[in-house]
Amino acid sequence: MIRSDHALIGTTIHRVAQLIQRRIDDEIRDTGLTRVTWIAAAHVDDAPGLTISELARRLKVGNASAGQLVDRMVRDGWVERSTAPGNRRAQIVTPTDKARSALQELDGRQRALEELILQDLSSQERQVLLMLLERIRVRLSG
Repeated sequence: MIRSDHALIGTTIHRVAQLIQRRIDDEIRDTGLTRVTWIAAAHVDDAPGLTISELARRLKVGNASAGQLVDRMVRDGWVERSTAPGNRRAQIVTPTDKARSALQELDGRQRALEELILQDLSSQERQVLLMLLERIRVRLSG
């Protein structure tokens, strides 16, 4: 049982993650993107010729979930889908001008949001925090 006066590390990390997610949601709401579509659009923009299967791996979701996400993003005008050359079954996803414009705008907001979230930490503390979180992520991923 988790006692409120003795928060576990996992509980604290979960609470911090929820607060950060809420802050991100508030910050990007006016763009029409969600956190998930923002991440997906960024992956698609970073990797020309990305297939839906590759996007699924990057997002760590199943192919069906990635396909549904791409369907919604196509409908909303964030990405375009086309058949991969040489493989009729694979589909390539590319960002639209609308997505590129939103991603460029969000780049500055992301930096400002990171600064807001980490403002109480020195540069050295930020480096240590990132290093420790990365070590935890690698350990849990393996």
